[in-house]
Amino acid sequence: MKSALFYTLKVCLATLLTAAPVTMAIGFAYIGLITLIKLQNYTFNFHLLFNHVFLFVAILAALIILNRYLIAKVGYKRFINDRPVAHSIVIFLLYLVISGSVRFFSFDYLLFSYAPMFLTAYVFSRVFSETAKKDFWNLPNERHDDGLKPLSNQ
Repeated sequence: MKSALFYTLKVCLATLLTAAPVTMAIGFAYIGLITLIKLQNYTFNFHLLFNHVFLFVAILAALIILNRYLIAKVGYKRFINDRPVAHSIVIFLLYLVISGSVRFFSFDYLLFSYAPMFLTAYVFSRVFSETAKKDFWNLPNERHDDGLKPLSNQ
């Protein structure tokens, strides 16, 4: 459990610290691209609320811890406990829809405001997952053979 907490801390802190700068860099690059094309009468804005960043990181931390707990108790079940970042993105987007935060916003606003945060969470979960994979391979109730076994004695 200690390694799961360290993994969660690394992923969440890295996401928290880099989400805003990455969002700003991508947004400014997009604005620069628009000025190169010189589209007339086109406005674009983006912003990332820090309470949304903190909420997403809290959801991410909770689902990573729940993921490690379920793997330890139940074993590895694909599509249930193998993608905590994807599940946290879906839950966060549901929160945005239910709370009414996405009304009257265009798709590019949502894309450039929240997609960099999701991307950084995914990248850091993959970067820091090497130590987490070692814990998974040491679970006693898992078989790790990749070969196919015959169903009968034919």
